[in-house]
Amino acid sequence: MITRRAALRGVVGGAAAVAAGGALAACGGDSEDPAGAEASVAPRRGGKLRAAFIGGSTESTDPTLAAGVGIDYVRARVVWDTLGELEGGKPVWRLAEGVEPDSDATTWTVRVRKGVTFSDGRQLTAHDVLFSLRTLVGKRSPQSGFITHLDLKNARARDTRTVELPLTMADGFFDLALAHSMFVFPDGTKDLTKAPGTGPYVLKRWQAGRSSVLMPREDYWDRDNGGPYLDELELVSVTDAAARLSGLKSGQFHYAGGLALTAVRTERGNSALRIETPPKDLWVDLNLPMNLGLKPFTDARVVRAVKLALDRESLVRTVTLGQGEVGNDLVGAHQPYFDTGIAQTAYDPEQAAKLLKDAGQDGLAVRIRTSDYDYGTEESATAMVPMLAKAGIKATLDKVPAADYYSDFKTILSTPIQTSAYHPNPLPLMIRTYYGSTAAYPLTGTKGARTLDPLIAAMNRATREDQRRGRVADVQEYLHEHGGDALFARVPTVSGAAAKAHGVKARGYADYPSLRDAFLA
Repeated sequence: MITRRAALRGVVGGAAAVAAGGALAACGGDSEDPAGAEASVAPRRGGKLRAAFIGGSTESTDPTLAAGVGIDYVRARVVWDTLGELEGGKPVWRLAEGVEPDSDATTWTVRVRKGVTFSDGRQLTAHDVLFSLRTLVGKRSPQSGFITHLDLKNARARDTRTVELPLTMADGFFDLALAHSMFVFPDGTKDLTKAPGTGPYVLKRWQAGRSSVLMPREDYWDRDNGGPYLDELELVSVTDAAARLSGLKSGQFHYAGGLALTAVRTERGNSALRIETPPKDLWVDLNLPMNLGLKPFTDARVVRAVKLALDRESLVRTVTLGQGEVGNDLVGAHQPYFDTGIAQTAYDPEQAAKLLKDAGQDGLAVRIRTSDYDYGTEESATAMVPMLAKAGIKATLDKVPAADYYSDFKTILSTPIQTSAYHPNPLPLMIRTYYGSTAAYPLTGTKGARTLDPLIAAMNRATREDQRRGRVADVQEYLHEHGGDALFARVPTVSGAAAKAHGVKARGYADYPSLRDAFLA
């Protein structure tokens, strides 16, 4: 069973992070071309591609556990197809042919694609989809957190190709949830570690902590629209980012995910490989959440003072090495429904000091909980200390080992101020994850939920595009004015590819991309 700790790592700072997808962009963090150098290279069949990703002691071939470990998720994406994927913040249906709500978004109907087979020859049916959703929820997989209001007792397969999914609450964005890593495996599967998939590859050999060898399927249902192009795909588990880069440079690997941000600069002139960053909607949010239910942040003036005290431009230059961009205290930048009309939070230490004086908090002392679990969190906390001092705030750091940072959920929710890296998910889902009285991970607390909850409920009920945009904007405006996030910078994740490796696509997950269409030129 996935622990709450693993789920939190997945949502806040790990593998199960979802957002609008696309191909990885070649070259540095300023690239706006999601296709990069890929567009001019024609796919070629054949060859063996070796790719390195971060692994861990809990690696597994169980698809319900895949979202907790990087290399497991990469492997799962090519062994098991999903109901859908996200491209540009919108669902692109895969095993689902279509997904539609009823008039009040309390029941959704999934039409299952015809002609899809599992690797053991079985035909995909609505019963497989329903079984998979029930299993993902029952095993408390990280992605199941987005479908907790699915009424599984009353869900049913109306026929072999139609699934009816009633909800316990209205949800006009349930299509985004269903496109959120919902792997499908056969009805009645007993041993999930050996579950057949509908994906382009099958697992031939696997050794935990070492590697996976996968072979292509000649009968893959979507072969006419792309891969598999390779004769063999090997995924290698490498914990250290420097070792992944070294292996890429030496020719040991054709692709390496999760590289250090410094690689954007150090390898810029290396013609033997491409250093890649994703489109900006897939960047990571560096945040300093303040719990509004805990002193001193129960006073809105103190919260505002901290936000004004942060020199965001300086933090982008130093912490993100100039590769990132300034954040505006809101998640989901560059995604559909993001409100670009909200004014940028300014840098104004003098006004911050005045607010603290008005609040009777002259000489305020805070202790910031931080860790190097994600790139930029501890670095930014260190850089913030002198900034906060200019506003009259004496900040000290509580540096927690990376292995322990997410180990105690109670501590996380009872810490007044801490650093965090929010990996991207579709914006409406992120709102429900972090804010309101029913949020799974309310790092800023639930104070103000009486006002915020109705706004979120109205957002949930929206089904038309104009309604969706307006209701999400209402929530964002409230959070910018009254929320506890000092989201100060956004930073790209980094990967690398050999010059002859192509076709690796984010498809919603920049850290752990899809190798479905990967090929060697």
